Amino acid sequence: MGKRVLLESAAKKAEGAFRKREQEREKSKQEQLKLEAEEASKWEEGSKKVNNKKLLEEQKKQEKLRAKSEREALLAEEEAALGKGGKGKFKRK
Repeated sequence: MGKRVLLESAAKKAEGAFRKREQEREKSKQEQLKLEAEEASKWEEGSKKVNNKKLLEEQKKQEKLRAKSEREALLAEEEAALGKGGKGKFKRK
């Protein structure tokens, strides 16, 4: 009565081994995801540092663009005040 049939114990043993492998696989997967998240956070921290040289270059670029647009606006205003400039269709000799 207390003895098990060999097939029953083999099935339980295989089921236990399968469950153990699944648990190990899940554990390693969770650990891998955790490591990837840590690595991503390190990259995010590194990318937050401001490069002063690039910041200054960007500011200069914006200043140049602003000055250019101001010059173009003034030029357009002067041309409008003077009327249409430039050569006409016909030249006089």
